[in-house]
Amino acid sequence: MLDRRHFCKATVLACGAAALASSNLTQAASLIKSGPALIEVASLDWLCNAVGLTSGGRLFVGLPRWPGFENTPSIAEVLPNGTLKPFPGGAWNDWQSGKSSAHALVKINTIHIFDDDTLWAIDQGEDAGRHGINPGQKILQFDTRDGKLLRSITLPESVLPAGANLNDLRLDSEHAYLTDSGLGAIIVVNLKTGAALRRLADHPSTKMSPERRPLGEGAQPLLTPDGSDHQVHSDPLEISPDGQWLYYQPLTGPLWKVPTAALRDTQVTEKALGEKVEFVYDTGALTGTAIDSAGNLYLGEYDKPRVTVLSPDGTLRVAVEDPRLWNPDAMIISNQRELYIPVPQSARMASNRGPNGVNALQLPFKIYKIRLPDHLGNREAVPAVVGKSLMSARSKR
Repeated sequence: MLDRRHFCKATVLACGAAALASSNLTQAASLIKSGPALIEVASLDWLCNAVGLTSGGRLFVGLPRWPGFENTPSIAEVLPNGTLKPFPGGAWNDWQSGKSSAHALVKINTIHIFDDDTLWAIDQGEDAGRHGINPGQKILQFDTRDGKLLRSITLPESVLPAGANLNDLRLDSEHAYLTDSGLGAIIVVNLKTGAALRRLADHPSTKMSPERRPLGEGAQPLLTPDGSDHQVHSDPLEISPDGQWLYYQPLTGPLWKVPTAALRDTQVTEKALGEKVEFVYDTGALTGTAIDSAGNLYLGEYDKPRVTVLSPDGTLRVAVEDPRLWNPDAMIISNQRELYIPVPQSARMASNRGPNGVNALQLPFKIYKIRLPDHLGNREAVPAVVGKSLMSARSKR
């Protein structure tokens, strides 16, 4: 439950921009002044990396079963008294290794609540390793009113091959767009027909460059337990308010965009599609994003405790900066024009700090919000589809 007594002064960049093609996020902090209050929304014992908010103000949280948190309910509603109610309830929230994953939440990576108040979730399934196919990997849609399952989408191996990991999703009026962070690709699913397409799988825009290493708090690199760099390919994504562009990037950037109509068009070859990809901004590593009705992109940075705002004209400003905001993840904008920011502290997890990594998590986990200034946009509505719908699951190379 919101506790208005817990707030502090944060920082905001009032002005200052950089050229679109040559700027870096580090340039955004040149002019900082007192900014919006960082307001605590919820305090959780479990790690939370995503939030969803209904039109009536009900708050839902994604509680991923990452190392050290294998017994979370995966998804829960934050009740007015601050307690958590597992959602949708029952066996869905009680999965354990060896059990059926068809009607269970195995490893939820993100949740979203869009215009119709239904909750969408990405379930990465049971980890099968870098070269395996994760059992139970699926896309889910629930009715938030009664917890009823409305849709469960599983993808064929041609769309989600061995080593692939669904990461995040966005919608237009007829399709779901998803990133594969395991191998690097954009996936499009027609929500009416179920046709699915894997795109840009061999394009550098979906691949994390080994030369762009993510360095977090205290210049700590993002390392696996064996000491190798974590490879997180196409990760955050957003759709422009007019539905024409899909923005996306690997964990460590840079930010790209591609026409949504071209993504869905099976007559556009992979080579031709790659030529339609456009560079947007030289971002650093991002742990979460959001977009508003005016097309402003909100960027949760990995290497600094802050959220920056990239305007359509290429201007980059700091929305909020505070030492409590290390690794802000999947953010949302409410109907009241408040930016909700979950803070999972992912870089502080022992499993992300190399061999003999030391747990540096600071409990409890927090969700914050800030009120957006008037010059920024409102919550983005799901855009209408632009051009033809995806009708076939076959693409040409």
